[in-house]
Amino acid sequence: MFGLFKKKKQPTEALIEKDEHTGSDNGAADIAARTASNQATQIQMQKAAQTFAKPSQYTGNRNLFDSGAAKRNAKMQAFANGQKPIDPYTGAELELTKKAAKAKYGADWTKHLAETDHAFSLEEIFNQTHNDPWLKTENVRNAANSEDNLRVTSRSFNNAKRSRTNREFVENDEYLNRTGVEMTEEGKRRAIEDEEYARQSIGKQLGSDRIENVVRTGHNAGMAGAEYAGVTGLTMSSINNVTALLNGKKSAEEAIADTVAQSGKAAVDGYVMSSSLTVLGHQMSSSSSKFIRNLADANVPGKVVTAVMVTGDTLAKWGSGEITTQECMIELGDKGLNMATMGYFMAIGQAAIPIPIVGGAIGAMVGSTLTSGYYQELIHILKDREVEHQERMRLIAESEQAAEETRQFNEQLRQYRDQYFAECHEFFDTTLSTMQFAYETGDADGVIHAANKITEKLGGNVQYETVDEFEDFLDSDEPFVL
Repeated sequence: MFGLFKKKKQPTEALIEKDEHTGSDNGAADIAARTASNQATQIQMQKAAQTFAKPSQYTGNRNLFDSGAAKRNAKMQAFANGQKPIDPYTGAELELTKKAAKAKYGADWTKHLAETDHAFSLEEIFNQTHNDPWLKTENVRNAANSEDNLRVTSRSFNNAKRSRTNREFVENDEYLNRTGVEMTEEGKRRAIEDEEYARQSIGKQLGSDRIENVVRTGHNAGMAGAEYAGVTGLTMSSINNVTALLNGKKSAEEAIADTVAQSGKAAVDGYVMSSSLTVLGHQMSSSSSKFIRNLADANVPGKVVTAVMVTGDTLAKWGSGEITTQECMIELGDKGLNMATMGYFMAIGQAAIPIPIVGGAIGAMVGSTLTSGYYQELIHILKDREVEHQERMRLIAESEQAAEETRQFNEQLRQYRDQYFAECHEFFDTTLSTMQFAYETGDADGVIHAANKITEKLGGNVQYETVDEFEDFLDSDEPFVL
């Protein structure tokens, strides 16, 4: 290990010589491509926020979730081929028009005029979905107005029920008497069953919509990231390789192959980064924690990932002993300065050259050249101000000790990480197997118990432990807090 610092040349000399003879851009193309990916991610996150935006309150927004056309269609189907439908809850014969109902039943016409009711109320659906980051208003509207949730009933039933759930309505005898709604016992039972059936159907439909939206959002973001990173990487790699070709450092075949490889890698990295970071960022933006939301708004995950990817190779070389601590710090400084200024120069380039993405890539290259030149000048100045021999040796010894302590810490961290994920892997394998077995044997309480173990493992609060408690939980009017 002590040999890491025993070099014939000073680190600054080695680095400068390397740059002068190889034309290395010290990762500028990678930094620019990943900065472009981050820009694409921020744009896609803004689009996702607009796509999945929903009102925060139900009052005044019912029309966004109600569908007059779906309700009319359900009613017309009930009267198709001259049929005279019966209110499934009151047993009253229904008429299609107010005129017909009044003509036949007089003052009792509201008990016989057909209207379409949502078995699972719109307000209840809204309350359960308005904070969901992966459901669009149209997803909620389509599910709420599906055939499984629409029932043709009498006006008197529909008006009296309003936004109540079917269970709340039919089990309140005092309210039923006061409103004059006469329901059969079979009608009450069926109303509760219809609501539960609709609830499950809507849950399945929205679950499918949610998965589809996550996949589509991630893919669209990935394609945008691939375009931004790929074009940026292609532009900068082309300029670098053409320069190397003209200087005789590469053949035409080598220059073409390197350009294709570098731009292709940039596009793939861009897809993966933008796809995953957009999904993660949008999920974080809906968190109940303001701190988490602020992290998402500032694109902190993207910046962290970019920093790790850009500096990872340098740290890996230092960790394996290929470079000294001084050389590591010099490389990190050069890359860090490029990261700090890259976005600024890309914006200038895009404004000066209004070709989408390409202008930004050229700006990134110019900016990287300027910042790297400035940084190398600083290194030359520092090189000329060498400390005395004894002081330098003391610093080297301290650096060696710090490096050893860091390696030991990294090893402890690796062991802890491996142990932690092994335990998590074993826990989830066991718990999910238990849940699968309970599901296959029809043991609902077993499924709930296994799900609760996962909830507790992830730091959540268990709301119910049995099917009976689950039903009580659904019927509870208390607010549900995750």
